[in-house]
Amino acid sequence: MTLRRWSFAFLQLGGLLLAIGLLPAIAMMAVAPGADAMVPVLLSLTVAPLGVVCFLVGVGMWMVALKRPR
Repeated sequence: MTLRRWSFAFLQLGGLLLAIGLLPAIAMMAVAPGADAMVPVLLSLTVAPLGVVCFLVGVGMWMVALKRPR
């Protein structure tokens, strides 16, 4: 696999992990702000940072792949 394909894979993984980590917390804030939201909070604290790291690694790999000659 080329570096460009790996970067797209990391970008997709980071986006997916960010969605899994943040969307339940945002939905709980919008739908039921007074309800106990332990699971969405735990997802946002554990999965979302990993998604940010994967996304940033993907961006870095993509920048390197753009500068490398083919």
